Amino acid sequence: MLDFLFKNYFLITHILEATTAVIGLLCLKKFKDTAVVFFIKILVFLFFVDFFGSYTLYLDNFEFFKPIKGTKFAYNTWWFTLFFDVFAVSFLTFFYIKLFKDILLKKVIKITLLSFWIYCFAKVIFDFDSLFYTSDPVIYIFGAILIIGCTSIYFIQLLQNENLLKFSTSPYFYISISLFLWWLIVTPLVFYDKYYILEDKSFINLKRSIYVFSNLFMYTTFAIGLLVSRSELLK
Repeated sequence: MLDFLFKNYFLITHILEATTAVIGLLCLKKFKDTAVVFFIKILVFLFFVDFFGSYTLYLDNFEFFKPIKGTKFAYNTWWFTLFFDVFAVSFLTFFYIKLFKDILLKKVIKITLLSFWIYCFAKVIFDFDSLFYTSDPVIYIFGAILIIGCTSIYFIQLLQNENLLKFSTSPYFYISISLFLWWLIVTPLVFYDKYYILEDKSFINLKRSIYVFSNLFMYTTFAIGLLVSRSELLK
């Protein structure tokens, strides 16, 4: 089974993302005028980011990709750093800003997000070439802090809410628990990326297995949450 997962890692991930995005689009009417609509748009965005980011797998298969072979664009690290580590994290942070009601809390999150953008902008301006070959651990960890921080705040507020016992019918609970556990599990991998080499098959397989099972859990939980949640609770 593990061998199958390793060989079909990208296909499995794309299917998971596409299925969850489609389920989300089918549930748009159900969640009309709630922050969940914005989250569904993020799911669609994530699918396209991952789909187009896989262009490196087809450099030898399509003629129009051949001009970038042998160039720094033959690596897709820059793509996922910008569109996942920066944009996706920013969109998810905005999702929680929409969700939270406390004005001071919103300001703190916005200031933290602004600090994140300033660092990312400086990285692109002064050291963009490095993004083609390796992930920036500061960007990744900063993003993880934003997401884990926002989800943790949500859980704290949930514990203080009178509707705590109805958490199983809230889409925000499913979204938050999925994001919290996903980032908590995969973030430590960034510390080992500097040791990554193509010849180290054991590390590659370990990394892929962690990602594929984490993705399976996260997107499955997203889908279940969108399907079982009760729209009347979304106010």
